Amino acid sequence: MPQYPTKNIHVLMLAAGASTRLGQPKQLVKIGEATLLEHSLKTALSIENQGVTVVLGAYATEIKKAIEQLPVQIAINDNWQEGMGSTIACGMGLIPSDADAVLLLLCDQPAIHGGLLEKLIGKWMENSTKIIASAYGGSFGPPAIFGRSYFQELKMLQGQQGAKKLMERYKSENLLLIDFPEGAFDVDTVDDLALLNKSKTPEGEKTASQFNAPSSKKIEKTS
Repeated sequence: MPQYPTKNIHVLMLAAGASTRLGQPKQLVKIGEATLLEHSLKTALSIENQGVTVVLGAYATEIKKAIEQLPVQIAINDNWQEGMGSTIACGMGLIPSDADAVLLLLCDQPAIHGGLLEKLIGKWMENSTKIIASAYGGSFGPPAIFGRSYFQELKMLQGQQGAKKLMERYKSENLLLIDFPEGAFDVDTVDDLALLNKSKTPEGEKTASQFNAPSSKKIEKTS
């Protein structure tokens, strides 16, 4: 993987939700031999020189045990019920003081891969005053990179207001997009989980192209 020695981009993984529509913690569902959250964190850790913080909330005790072997900082949002904004604000409070940017990831987008994160980082390195987000499902959302100038606004998010609020606010001048059509697929329902389990290679892994969302699925990324 490429290294980015001139900028400190910290990864913030959001994994605090209760998975109410799925009926079980989505963070712990399996992709091959790994859980969904482990898969996502290992992808984040594949980026050289970037630290990783994951924010837990619902099922925090159980999930923490499943990932404590990984070299990541674990934060617990006691107010996770308030919504995504609360989780982002909680995580931003633990971002290192020398971070130049934060790469915001959701734990339930299994098609995220190192190549995509490299593209996002490369784009931000060339446009560090901009927000760099992913385009999918006719809209945009995480994974997304926010430079230091946006940190205070991220820390002030509340309730259900996620980072997309900032993307919408700045989209006319300060938002750049990287195509990521597979990002439209996330794990929210039993049907999503069935599709996830169906699309396996012989080795039990999945390629990004296998995660295209069904056309009938409504895409709503609030983070």
